[in-house]
Amino acid sequence: MTRPASERPEEVQELAGEGRLITVTVGKPAHGGTFVARHDGRVVFVRGACPGETVVAELLPESSSNARFWRAETIDVIEAGPDRVPSAWPESGYEGIGGADYAHIRIEAQRRIKTEVLQELMTRARITSYPIEDIQIEPARDDHTGLGWRSRVRFAVDNGKVGMRGWRSHDIHEVGSNPLAHPVIQGLGIGVWKAPSGVVAVDVAAPSGSSPAIIVRAEKELSLEELNLPAGCDKASVLLTTRAATTPLRGDDTVREIVGDDIFTLYAGGFWQVHVDAPRLLTGAVGQALDAREGECVWDLYAGAGLFSVPAARAVGAEGELVSVEGAERASADAASNLAAYPQASTVSADVRDFLARSTEGADRVIMDPPRAGVGEATMARLAELTRTRMVYVSCEPSTLARDLRVAEHEGWAITDFQVFDLYPHTHHMECVVTLERAAR
Repeated sequence: MTRPASERPEEVQELAGEGRLITVTVGKPAHGGTFVARHDGRVVFVRGACPGETVVAELLPESSSNARFWRAETIDVIEAGPDRVPSAWPESGYEGIGGADYAHIRIEAQRRIKTEVLQELMTRARITSYPIEDIQIEPARDDHTGLGWRSRVRFAVDNGKVGMRGWRSHDIHEVGSNPLAHPVIQGLGIGVWKAPSGVVAVDVAAPSGSSPAIIVRAEKELSLEELNLPAGCDKASVLLTTRAATTPLRGDDTVREIVGDDIFTLYAGGFWQVHVDAPRLLTGAVGQALDAREGECVWDLYAGAGLFSVPAARAVGAEGELVSVEGAERASADAASNLAAYPQASTVSADVRDFLARSTEGADRVIMDPPRAGVGEATMARLAELTRTRMVYVSCEPSTLARDLRVAEHEGWAITDFQVFDLYPHTHHMECVVTLERAAR
């Protein structure tokens, strides 16, 4: 039964008097961590709810009377759904940080919801070569709680206050225990540090093969003494990044990551898979999907520091060829170093679109792990033309993945395997590994 207005919290009644609150019953999930509701015929995307719940939600300022749809944030739950649990990260609730959209939802239900969202995106993209109902998300190994998985964390800073930004907001909120972060990161104490003037952000990495690294982003030069970092940071490498340069204040500017028998060295602020189990899990999934043979040519596009390049270079052997393509010069240099033991491997520091435009001969097999913007329609069509046997697409953004897969199907390719991993628990994000082959004529 709906709770009468007189029984709602005082702050809810106050906001209702300002006309900023609506009472809605939410339905299916939407991509982006919200749930769909309707109010007077208008679609409302509600954050902080669960399917089937009746909630009081505060409209965001952008939700004007002439807006096509509204966005709102749950402020009070009138009728809770069966999937609601005490939040794993209370600071992510109403007017809290924006990085844990599903922290109030039972983790098994989170995975069901993500599967539903992904299947809906693929259906809307009119994907036809793979059974949509067979696309199901899997947890990482031994990840029963979805906590302590983040090996990289960015903190925002404003006037010395360290925290994280709110949902669709620039406001900075305290992170509390920061339960999604790796225990090593939690132990640094950055979340309760008072940053000196000039600091605008802090990136923290907890690598598997070396001490943690702290990258302080600042508007001016600062010494280690002026930073006055918490005592928990005493054994961490510390870098200061300004517009002019990146300067090591303690240690050097690299970290080491261990994946099986491989050791990768990369820039401390460079891209690396965030979930602590992701490098092992994804290299296994990508290697199996690629199924490279000795003597073949493989391209690893958007290759970063070479996580997928190294095992692919081994797979093609001394008579094969591995080409690592990465637009960031430092990451490409790191890949070259990590591939130094494989003469059959080469690195190209270039935008993928430019690389493909210059290529006159294709590759037998291609790996691609683009940023959230995806590969893009024109680039995907070009890859479909240049690749001879198989493409493996790794994606953390299912909406752009769906768009690119539709292009591949249009160009005569078929999806032969579709794996999804819950590598971002308590958020709406997921990681996909999709195998494509030329469709039978």
